[in-house]
Amino acid sequence: MWTRGARAIFRRACRYTLSVPVGQRRRMRFRLLCTTLVAVPMIAGLAAPARQDVVQKTALVTVVAEARGPVANLGPRDLVVREDRATRDVLDVRPATEPIFIALLIDTIRPAAGVLAPTQDYRRGLAAFVSTIKGGNPDAQIAILDYSGATVTAIDFTSEAPTLDRYIQRLFPNRQADAVLIEAVVEGARKLGDKPSPRRAIVVVDFNSRDSSAVPAMQQAAEIVNKSGATVWTVSVRSTSASSSHREDVLNVVTRASGGTRLTIVEPTGLEAMLKSVANSLLSQYTVTFTRPVNATVKLTQMETARGGKVLLTPWMR
Repeated sequence: MWTRGARAIFRRACRYTLSVPVGQRRRMRFRLLCTTLVAVPMIAGLAAPARQDVVQKTALVTVVAEARGPVANLGPRDLVVREDRATRDVLDVRPATEPIFIALLIDTIRPAAGVLAPTQDYRRGLAAFVSTIKGGNPDAQIAILDYSGATVTAIDFTSEAPTLDRYIQRLFPNRQADAVLIEAVVEGARKLGDKPSPRRAIVVVDFNSRDSSAVPAMQQAAEIVNKSGATVWTVSVRSTSASSSHREDVLNVVTRASGGTRLTIVEPTGLEAMLKSVANSLLSQYTVTFTRPVNATVKLTQMETARGGKVLLTPWMR
């Protein structure tokens, strides 16, 4: 059915054709009819008011990747958003393009007597992490914090890969001290809190060294990390030796609550693959815009890929 407006447009156009020769009149009216049929629905669509019963929300998310490469080329049909089990409409999905700011936390404590320091595996893993990040996000800035005995900023935030590589290639685990891993996580969060990009991450390499982090730091870690907007990713090397249950609890809570993840390996030979997978995940960040009912009270927002792939929400949502 034609609308009243469409009929009016066509009548005016037909009156205009009366001024042309009869032989051309039929052809012009046919063309005008076709143009009207196409244009009127488009104009009506542009004029349609926006839905008043929903608001738009935009979240920064991380699609978990593997060592072989980032997860690329995702669109609105590739992601599923659920809030309290209700599926939301995904309007837009775009790759995050801002620089990534990363606090890389390392342990240089000497292993126990009789245990060979995994120096080469350690260097290869850290170098692979830096080169992967810089290859996918050249403006990324990385700081290296050593948490052996006390948290020390070995390299402050820099985008210069050679500076980071020189430090990594000289790295040798020979410190005689206790680790202060949780204190380092807190310090990394504080350093990241004022960075101009929402893409902020704390990446921890953890050899299960004896930890003497202060109790207040352990109690405050989750809150301080949340305020910083950073995600926390840990790669833990675990053999059969016992771990501090308190520290393990804090790491589990902080990684899960921040939108990061925890990876555990038995041998340091797996460091390179694990750190590459963390780097590729950070390079697989997207902004996802979806709808939410006005005045909705949401307890839990969850996302996954259409194929069931893991998607983690960062603290950033607008």
